[in-house]
Amino acid sequence: MPETVSEAPSSRMSRLEALRERLANIGYEYENQLGPAERSRIGLFYTPLDIASRVVEKALQPFLFHQDGTPKSYSEILELRIFDPALGSGIFLLEACFQLTRFLDKQGFSSPEIPGMIARNCLFGADIDSQAVQIACDSLREFTDLSKEFLSADPFIPEKNLLCADSLKLFNDKAEYLRSENFPDSKFPQNGFDIVLGNPPFLGGRKIRRVLGDEYFDFLTRQFTQHGSGNADLCVYFFHLAEKILRPGGVCGFIATNTISEGDSRKSGLDVLLAKGARIFSVESFPWTGSAAVHVTAIHLHFPKGTACSTLTPILHGNPVRKIFASLKHLDPQRTAHSFPENENLCYQGCVLAAKGFILTPEETKRLWEMDEKYQEVVLPYFTGDDIFSAPDPMKISPRRFVIAFGSRTLEESEEFPEALKIVRERVWPIRKEARRKAHRDYWWHFGDKRPTLMRIIRERNLENFIIQTRHSKFLSPVRVPTDAIYSESTIIFPTDSAELLAVLNSSVHEIWVRETSSSLGNELRYSPTDCFNTFPLPPLKKAPMTWDKRRWGVCRALNCGLTALMNRIHDPKELNPEILKLRDLFIANDSAVLAAYGWTDLNAKREFRETPRGIRFELSESVQMEILVRLTESSNFRILYS
Repeated sequence: MPETVSEAPSSRMSRLEALRERLANIGYEYENQLGPAERSRIGLFYTPLDIASRVVEKALQPFLFHQDGTPKSYSEILELRIFDPALGSGIFLLEACFQLTRFLDKQGFSSPEIPGMIARNCLFGADIDSQAVQIACDSLREFTDLSKEFLSADPFIPEKNLLCADSLKLFNDKAEYLRSENFPDSKFPQNGFDIVLGNPPFLGGRKIRRVLGDEYFDFLTRQFTQHGSGNADLCVYFFHLAEKILRPGGVCGFIATNTISEGDSRKSGLDVLLAKGARIFSVESFPWTGSAAVHVTAIHLHFPKGTACSTLTPILHGNPVRKIFASLKHLDPQRTAHSFPENENLCYQGCVLAAKGFILTPEETKRLWEMDEKYQEVVLPYFTGDDIFSAPDPMKISPRRFVIAFGSRTLEESEEFPEALKIVRERVWPIRKEARRKAHRDYWWHFGDKRPTLMRIIRERNLENFIIQTRHSKFLSPVRVPTDAIYSESTIIFPTDSAELLAVLNSSVHEIWVRETSSSLGNELRYSPTDCFNTFPLPPLKKAPMTWDKRRWGVCRALNCGLTALMNRIHDPKELNPEILKLRDLFIANDSAVLAAYGWTDLNAKREFRETPRGIRFELSESVQMEILVRLTESSNFRILYS
């Protein structure tokens, strides 16, 4: 047990805290020396102290107290083994040293030797960047410098715990540390670690081979992803490494992007680990405060073979839930993703051009229209999602671009518009003749996907307007637009002019479902017709008051702003414009009407300003949102069961 010395513990901890903050800045300085291009190329971004602190605190949580709530002793804490496989400048280990020292200080263990004892016994790391490893060694050496005179028997030598090496190659199939001739004096434990944490590099699966080489890519897929594809993000392999080298009951706490829960990365990573028995016990998303302009997610998993984490309640973005799935959501999309026949033919992605040569300027369009009025049949306004949602009135928007749209016409029929076909032949054919898809080569004068079913429905229903939503959007705010234009693949189209459906699509009920079933792009939703709408249990559509829709466009025109800008103001608690306040009330009224359509009049439609991973939002309370999600899921399962 450490001896007590004369310096007051509070003074010592204050000095350590100030030192910790100063040392944390060294990583930023080194990162800036690399330059943004090199950092981006290798997926390397050093972690801000506040984020590292949250990751470390959550990872340490299961190991600081016994099952009965009593704190662990000094000797028990020194038995912890913590490993950062993407060490960088050592900020996670530095923070672990600080937090463990602070924990022991609160238990009455306040000797200056404690930081050095923790570093020597508990902290290990590796990184392929020799300069970063040296910075980590120097930082830990300085942080533990207060204790050097107390460690005469076995002083802390960072170079024995922190290695310049590729962590993914440091351990054999039995998870045993490979003590190579390059590290003969290393103190790495042979029986694994209690905690593996850090910020592994982000590098898209398809970039790994190009950036790191064929041989390394083959090693990764052979060693770690027998159950998945080779398109997983590089950080997925670090999750597999953690699972391999953790002791029973161990914890993994990593920073990742939202792609870890999507596509090949999820299938090769979290899906496999959860199937092996891992349990996600914490997910927290936040905007990156360092130099990488992304949203990141802190994910903590444990493998409950022992008892260390058996009592932990899963926490999803600050809210306790029963379970967190590989989608990083508390409902399993595999169980909720039932498609309803009644939703078919009600939602489509916009047209995919698959060649920019179809697009015309207003001047080119004017020339064709003046040449012959018939060209108005095949030269139409062209709008993207940004065009629609930045306009004060999408029903009267002036097109910035036009597009040549032959629809499903044959080549012979398209020749009736020779000047338009000439443009397509000159601008599109040279690209399409090299296309991989046979249909793109054979029908080069057609869009890549012209949405024939959608177009047929619009004709059959004789629609003058339909509902549209941007495919990638910060806010879910569908609107009505004219049908006499081509809307790009960045839009989602609902071929109906139903005021009742528009009300439901703009409700909190719909948004809650979409946020649970959709993937994301940074801080934006990625709306998928199959995942978000075809699986959405619609209520009986009743006549809906459209006061809120008329007023929102009246406010947009009055403020000369688009819908995205308007929604930013609605969600800003500092915004007190009387028109904005009225709109908020009307949105609440619309939610009440939609909840009543479901028969859920017991739920409170009152909105409040809440801090969310997406920023401050004016939305329903968390408890009401959770209840809506449960009821939608139950409704989905009930309909499928009795369909």
